Amino acid sequence: MQPEAAMRPLSRSSARVSTVIAVLLVLVLVSAGCTSPQPGALLNQNTTGDLHAYFLDVGQGDSSVILFRDKVILIDAGETDRGDTVVSDLKKLGVTKIDLLVATHPHSDHIGGMQKVLVAFPVGKVLDTGMPSTSSLYEHFLETVDEKNIPYIVAESGQNIDIDPALGILVLSPPKERIGDDINTNSIVLRISYGTMNLLYAGDATAAAEEVMTKTGYPLDARVLKVGHHGSSGSSSAAFLARVNPDVAVISLGKDNDYAHPHTATLERLATVGSKVFRTDRDGTVRVVSDGSTFSVTTEKGDSGFWNAAVYATTPSPKVTVTNSGTAIPLPAITLNATGLVPDLSNISLTNVTIPVTLPPVQIGNASSIVISATQFNAPGDDRENLNGEWVRITNRGSGSVLIAGWTLSDKTGSHPYTFPAVVLIPSTSVTVFTGSGTMNDTALYMGQSTPVWGNSGDVAILRDGTGKIIDEEGEDIPA
Repeated sequence: MQPEAAMRPLSRSSARVSTVIAVLLVLVLVSAGCTSPQPGALLNQNTTGDLHAYFLDVGQGDSSVILFRDKVILIDAGETDRGDTVVSDLKKLGVTKIDLLVATHPHSDHIGGMQKVLVAFPVGKVLDTGMPSTSSLYEHFLETVDEKNIPYIVAESGQNIDIDPALGILVLSPPKERIGDDINTNSIVLRISYGTMNLLYAGDATAAAEEVMTKTGYPLDARVLKVGHHGSSGSSSAAFLARVNPDVAVISLGKDNDYAHPHTATLERLATVGSKVFRTDRDGTVRVVSDGSTFSVTTEKGDSGFWNAAVYATTPSPKVTVTNSGTAIPLPAITLNATGLVPDLSNISLTNVTIPVTLPPVQIGNASSIVISATQFNAPGDDRENLNGEWVRITNRGSGSVLIAGWTLSDKTGSHPYTFPAVVLIPSTSVTVFTGSGTMNDTALYMGQSTPVWGNSGDVAILRDGTGKIIDEEGEDIPA
């Protein structure tokens, strides 16, 4: 059984699509504008959108499914005796195949139902920790994956798993050099992004794994958190929750379980960061729906038509091919989402063609609403080895979106200025600029420096707009 081949470079067609996206990013700006709920409570239930995330009620175990247009992701499948439940729930949602199957770690309460899933549905690819285990259940799982010739990927932090161009799937853990030999600690942790909507699935990752993740520089913020290890006090550390800062936390667990999950300490830490807590033992299956900007939460026990609301799309959007015929060819309609970004160009194939595009007027926005909201100049450990431990966070505290392309960020000497690419900050969102290198996304940018930039004390971060005017300065080391 061979791991799936490494990602290939972009094709010429893909590069042209990226160019179109870059042009639109530069020129287009669209204005956007912990308590535990009672069992069956709802949150902003009027949102509709392409992303439907279900946290299935499988008792004392984990199983989550993400439906995105015509794509399906299944993360874990509960205990062995819950395999039929998972298969039944998937069929109620209209699922006929699984594009990505994730086994966060080889414990029975996460992979026990996998055999039933593998029998019931064709699977596109499997993401696994690759951690050694003597479990016969896990060995059987691997044998089935091998027998079915399913592409097999070993997870490693920093990987981006591609199943749809509009959906980001970032592996946050485990790192390439595993964290000891504890299976829970080396659980797969995923951050799934659509527009400005982020969900973080923590598996059974422990505080030790959380500490490593906070030092990587990868984005951890998420609107929704699948709480680690069923609400155990050994996970969901205060420092980790402060970085994730979830609006909603979902705990997957069984009623009156033998482990006393969720632990009081975990609930208290979630309350401290202001998360609304949903629990499968009280609420049944929990559904999150998002349009890439806003989201709703509904629960099985709070919605009599819960399963009838499934909107899984079995047919992808038709592809539109544009060729260079020597005449002007109109582009198909492109819908912009609330972030000002193009959510998906997968239905357009470009072949050796330059197409004139009429763009809406650019509104730069109110620059005075942009502030330096937090800094960390003193990186944990050796800052020469932890460049992404240095960072500066930029936030839009206004009511309108702002295009900050061409703005600069520098220290008080001005010797290492960073120039912002095409970035649109919508209200109440932030982007963090890290000193080192990494993969740019909607919440993280990288200066690409090979040495530290910020002085550990007494330094000043200076944010300037494209004309050189100072927008904000910050000299305090504010923790994340």
